[in-house]
Amino acid sequence: MRKSLQISTLCILAIFSLSSMAEARMSPRQIYKSKADGVVLIVASKEGSSSASAGTGSVIRADGLVITNCHVIMDKTTKKPFPVIHIFRKPAKVTGNMNKDLKHHHGAKVLGYDEALDLALLQMKTPPAKLVVQTLGDPDELGPGDETIAIGHPESGGLWTITTGVIGTQFEDFKGVPGKHVFQMETSLNRGNSGGPLFDVRGYQVGVNTAIARKGQGGVAITGVNFAVKINVVKTWLAKRNVIVAYGTEPLDGEAPVRVAHADTSRPKDTRPTETPIQPDRHVPDRHVAVKDSPAARVPDQVKTNPPAAEVPAANTGKTTLKDPDGKGSITIEDDPKDSAQATTTQPDRQPEETAASRTTTTHKPTATTRVAKKRKPVRFKKYYRLPPRPYTFGRLFTAVEKVHANAEEAFDDLDREIRRRGR
Repeated sequence: MRKSLQISTLCILAIFSLSSMAEARMSPRQIYKSKADGVVLIVASKEGSSSASAGTGSVIRADGLVITNCHVIMDKTTKKPFPVIHIFRKPAKVTGNMNKDLKHHHGAKVLGYDEALDLALLQMKTPPAKLVVQTLGDPDELGPGDETIAIGHPESGGLWTITTGVIGTQFEDFKGVPGKHVFQMETSLNRGNSGGPLFDVRGYQVGVNTAIARKGQGGVAITGVNFAVKINVVKTWLAKRNVIVAYGTEPLDGEAPVRVAHADTSRPKDTRPTETPIQPDRHVPDRHVAVKDSPAARVPDQVKTNPPAAEVPAANTGKTTLKDPDGKGSITIEDDPKDSAQATTTQPDRQPEETAASRTTTTHKPTATTRVAKKRKPVRFKKYYRLPPRPYTFGRLFTAVEKVHANAEEAFDDLDREIRRRGR
């Protein structure tokens, strides 16, 4: 009874641990449904201006504190934050219709900002009673290859858009800024995603999306290179302003098991009836063999295992006598008239021809285990199948093209001269 109780307790604990591990890892859809309401749209502008700066932010405290990027709320001309800041909360369903999607509007003010770290802290005016607050996660638990999810408002895209990807690498003191540690990830960002959250598979916010790489040297387009400030940088920066935030306690150990496909190397079972193979060291006596001076009616075992007996041909009898080396008898074999009529010759590169005696003493049925397949000789392609060499080199081709250009310019010059001559 006690053993059964212990086994049932262990089963309950195992089921509970498996369920907790499953809860630790969320799908992108689950993260969006549970965390998107804590993502806001930020619009900053001057008084009475029709143009504005737009970005994304995350609610980090129930009293309406929002973290975002500094460049979202900063006026480049005055080097100061915009005086007018609006925050819009997510509707129950995003429709793409601005009149419906931007119903939940709040004013906001700037509590602090850091241009070097590209961080800003906003306070929502008259926040609602129940706000979805983002849970922060320790970014030191993540590294290259870990999956990440971003939610924001990309340029030319829809509001509250979700994108997924993985972390590519990470940087300390990004672009020479002390304490600015960032993730580089392939998770797609665009203008409008700035200041938005970067989530891990637990739904914890591990970064603040801050920058993208668009063009390289020579104007070459760059894709899949995006950056997010790690949330521990935000945590340290907020602590200096007496804003204390804590990390979530769910461990990052609920990863789904990885299944690796293996090829089935087991041989298929042979359903054919098996035949007993004849061993090479055993001989089948011929029906025409007559045993002489032998106590038994079959060939003795000593004859099977000993070296082949010496042949004593009988003159003009058409028979061959094999004597036992131990003196226990002899075997007389009738020769084949065809074999006696033709002389047997042995060539150095060929096996000797089979005789009646060798058939009697060494012949056995070939089996699958002793059969050796002949190797196929490689066949080379004939010359007319091979590709011909190139009729020109690139240097000659470019030289020919330059000559064509020169001839064309000369022809146009002649045409211009002719037109001028006739115009006179």
